[in-house]
Amino acid sequence: MLRGIRVLPDLARLLPLRVATESAPPLAHKRCRVNGRMLVYGEIVGRGGDGEVPTVVLVHGWGLSHLSYKRAAQALAARGFRVLVPDLPGFGGSRDLPLTKVNLESFAASLQGFVAHIQEGQAQEGRLAMPVHVVGHSFGGNVSARLAHNAPHLLASVVLVDAASGVTWSRTEGAERLMSERPIWDWALHLLNEFPLSEFPTAATAVVRDFGHNLVWHLPSLGLVAHITRRSDIRSELGTITERGVPVFLVWAEGDRVVTRACFDDQCAAAGCSGTVVQGNHGWPLADPTSFGRVIAELLPQHAVA
Repeated sequence: MLRGIRVLPDLARLLPLRVATESAPPLAHKRCRVNGRMLVYGEIVGRGGDGEVPTVVLVHGWGLSHLSYKRAAQALAARGFRVLVPDLPGFGGSRDLPLTKVNLESFAASLQGFVAHIQEGQAQEGRLAMPVHVVGHSFGGNVSARLAHNAPHLLASVVLVDAASGVTWSRTEGAERLMSERPIWDWALHLLNEFPLSEFPTAATAVVRDFGHNLVWHLPSLGLVAHITRRSDIRSELGTITERGVPVFLVWAEGDRVVTRACFDDQCAAAGCSGTVVQGNHGWPLADPTSFGRVIAELLPQHAVA
């Protein structure tokens, strides 16, 4: 039986993308040191200013940086969140990890250091250091799951959007095909097909810019992370996170062929939840930031929705 709660698009999807984000301030580009390495991130604060507004850490996918998620961050900020979008090590403006340490654990440690840095800054300003909501897309979902597993005290919740993990490539009544059987060309083909320029030229420009930058400046890391992603399995982490009481939300776009329905079902079974199914494909947060902001805001506990 199929899992998932279907979310239909609303009228906002039919409006120009600027309508969803015009009330949000521009994305500020910042940097900090985490675990001895320079890390670049974007920040945007929604209505309510710099006070005690909920914080969302939005974690980008493979080959990208915070720049590709500008509109997605603005859509969340417009609903009352402070949104931080860090460049993971070896992506965008952040320094690479040593090649021998390019693994999921190291990325999660960097993300944990970033969240701790943000909370320390809040404490130094005399503000209450509150747990953050972490939203991870694609490979960022894998990193977010490992962070929630390792440091649940830092998180208010974790949302995995089209997380690139799972052991099952396809599932039918007669048979299952394992992810280990999936050829790399199939991954690449669907990844390219799900970022059509005609659907969202503005977002596509940012994706091309980010990928080109990472291809030139972070090529070894790019290849190693692709290898890690193809073999990632976060089912154990999801089970532990749920046992520890951290709210877990899983979101999957029904047109996604990079992360298949079978992968999503594996994740739902591990987390013990039904998940949420939306219209779109693997690039949904970038192609339709209005819908992304609405769906994520409605999922988050104690969220601030406009």
